[in-house]
Amino acid sequence: MKNIKNKIAIFVVSCFALFALQTSASSVEGLSIGLGYHTGGAMGTGTEKKSDDTANTTEEDGAFAYDTPSVFVEFALNDQFSMGVEYHPDAIDTPENLNKQDNGNGVNANDGGSLSNKVKASFEEHTTVYANINMPFNTYLRLGYVMTDVATKESLATGGAYNDADTDGYQVGLGYNHSVDNGFFVRVEVVATEYNDISATNVNDSEKTVTVSEMYGATASIKIGRSF
Repeated sequence: MKNIKNKIAIFVVSCFALFALQTSASSVEGLSIGLGYHTGGAMGTGTEKKSDDTANTTEEDGAFAYDTPSVFVEFALNDQFSMGVEYHPDAIDTPENLNKQDNGNGVNANDGGSLSNKVKASFEEHTTVYANINMPFNTYLRLGYVMTDVATKESLATGGAYNDADTDGYQVGLGYNHSVDNGFFVRVEVVATEYNDISATNVNDSEKTVTVSEMYGATASIKIGRSF
């Protein structure tokens, strides 16, 4: 992913610097680590076109459900505000889409003279830099900046392939935090994410492009962790 490692490194170093200003060198007070499990869904619109020829434009909406784990590290800068990084180690895979086209010999695809195109995508290295703002009754507002790689996994009988891409976006959510003994806590979150559009060009036909737009996701998650 473009610059993702640098962005995360800058963020973590900045958090350590802010944290060091508020605590002694021998203390880890304010640090939290944890695990999450998310279930949710995503949707988007895919458009394939050749140059500006609308007759050769195909557009299709799609939606899918997924489950994924995460790990996170977080620093409480004060009683009201904390910042963290959350990472999903597993890829989030879309379902495979099958499209049949005429084989170019005038035989209708439904008559067996078709070419099968199979397409799916994986959202990999999904990383969120976020801030939690504490509110009354142990609730909090979550604001996040999301970065992810989009790996295309296509098998096109009509020829060609598409390069991988990356995208980013913004996230907003609400959560409830319940603290238990010895610094442990349990959280429940509901989060919505909007991703920026992505576009890829066919490596064997530069006039053919695929654009994915109107990408949204919503998840509910449960998290467990410990504060030090």
